Amino acid sequence: MPDPQLSPEDRFRLERTRFAIISAMRASGVVLMLFGLWIWVGDLMRAGGVPAVGFPIFALGFAESLIVPQILARRWRTPRG
Repeated sequence: MPDPQLSPEDRFRLERTRFAIISAMRASGVVLMLFGLWIWVGDLMRAGGVPAVGFPIFALGFAESLIVPQILARRWRTPRG
């Protein structure tokens, strides 16, 4: 819930910062997913990939890009009513 004592400029700055955080979480999650996929099926660590290492990294990236931003947005949402 935004602090009622914040000025409009401070509130705008807070909203812009939160948007940047959510966008960065999504982007870094996609990068982590690609890195995990590269390890999982690519030849980065050994020929044929290493699923035991790549899949957990991919899953963390998936959560970071799709689940965590929704949790943050829900937590930061302005209450209605």
